[in-house]
Amino acid sequence: MSDQARETFIAVRPRRAVEAGAAELSGRADAAALGALRACRWALDPSRPAPVTGRAVTLPLAELDLAVEERAAIDAARDPGLAPPDRARARGTARALGWILGFDPLHA
Repeated sequence: MSDQARETFIAVRPRRAVEAGAAELSGRADAAALGALRACRWALDPSRPAPVTGRAVTLPLAELDLAVEERAAIDAARDPGLAPPDRARARGTARALGWILGFDPLHA
């Protein structure tokens, strides 16, 4: 994939679609939306720590980086040791990353 294509798309989503998703989510205050917003912002600017693992990635962001973070979010969402708001935030993160990777719609 060319550098130009990497700049235009984040995984399978056009960058502008991820930006629009983040803008829509920014008006919501529920935990799941906050997790999804954090995931979108990280995908748009991967120089910040990943939303669940906190890890730093080597730029440019690769689909594998998104998938690793999505899996960590799914695991966190299922962790009964986490407080309900933390699990909801993790569910939102997993949903947003899955959407960016081409799975379920962001607002299903």
